[in-house]
Amino acid sequence: MRIEDMLKDILDYKIYNQIIHNESIINIHNPEARQMFKQLRDDEMRDIVKLQQKINRMTYSKSSVILKTLPAKPKH
Repeated sequence: MRIEDMLKDILDYKIYNQIIHNESIINIHNPEARQMFKQLRDDEMRDIVKLQQKINRMTYSKSSVILKTLPAKPKH
């Protein structure tokens, strides 16, 4: 399995966790428990952003190798 695929699987898992935390925030009436789920949701969101950035960097770095190898304009 490629690293990108593993990161995308982790990203999917983190997004699923965030959805669960959001549902818990809506359904729980205890303010302390609700605050805990908000913190968990926010932690997941930070992880999601970092994973998306890492995946984007990996994707961009691969495409930049191709662009360097096959430039759009021929060099004179």
